[in-house]
Amino acid sequence: MSSPKANIICLLKILWDYSDGDNILSMKDIKSKMIQLYGRDIDRRTVSDCCDALNLAGFDVSVFKENKEGYYLRSRLFDTSELRLLMDSVYSNNTIPAKASADLIKKLQKLTNVHKSKSYTALTVCRDNMKTPNKETFYNISLLDEAIIKKKKVSFIYTEDGFDKKLHQKGDRRHIVSPYSMAVYDGNYYLICGWDGAEEPCHYHISKIKDLHLTDEDIYPLPKDFKLDRYIQNSVYMYGGKPEQIKMRCHKYILDAVIMRFGTDIHISKNDDDTFTAILYASQKGMYIWALQFLDTCEILEPKSLRDEIIKVIKNSPYNN
Repeated sequence: MSSPKANIICLLKILWDYSDGDNILSMKDIKSKMIQLYGRDIDRRTVSDCCDALNLAGFDVSVFKENKEGYYLRSRLFDTSELRLLMDSVYSNNTIPAKASADLIKKLQKLTNVHKSKSYTALTVCRDNMKTPNKETFYNISLLDEAIIKKKKVSFIYTEDGFDKKLHQKGDRRHIVSPYSMAVYDGNYYLICGWDGAEEPCHYHISKIKDLHLTDEDIYPLPKDFKLDRYIQNSVYMYGGKPEQIKMRCHKYILDAVIMRFGTDIHISKNDDDTFTAILYASQKGMYIWALQFLDTCEILEPKSLRDEIIKVIKNSPYNN
């Protein structure tokens, strides 16, 4: 960078990497880093002119004339709490492969300075063995996004976990579906899509999709009354099936768990000081799994078919003495 115009870029990089309200750089600090990092010897006037230009361009640089201490970048695109939230999301997202997670974290850390990035080492890293081994996941998301925008069908192979803990093709055919949207649920990405002629959409775990291709065929129209948020809410644990009215009696101890899982768009009525009744809409298969977790605090009242199925499982359990 021999051109004097490069001074402003070098100064911005120094302010970005080393300064904030707790780490204000003096003129001596800036001149030293300019020589050390870029081999450029600049004077006070040049530093002042560069800071003025950066502020004019939209960067929030605090200068000595203002704070009487030195120079620092006052604000950034993301603050510390926002970056921590983004990094936590990457760590906890099982759809992102382990190496890709590490690479993303490094990129996010570059959005702050060297002082703040050190604090992110305290984040709890999720177990790598919970991350998907499918390295095509990022590509899949990008290609599906393109297919949804262009309203074109996609073709892919769907996989499942084997006893060797690797992904293997499920079935002996390719899946050709109309992609409508993608959704994130419980740290995993899902493709919401449909088969030609089907009355209800379905979904696939994106990290289990392989050999994905965009076709030239237009998508099958999405049902006019379809609502993505409602579909996700009714698909408990992302199990499919047509939503049905579920009525259950629960202990007050799990009121938080019920609202956190099903949201506030459900009917809740207090029975007594200890129990309440909840009415909601969800798929039976998903509710079956959910209810089994709360056997001692939740009783399914309706529909009868779901209630009978749970009772049968309890009676036939080898641990039911």
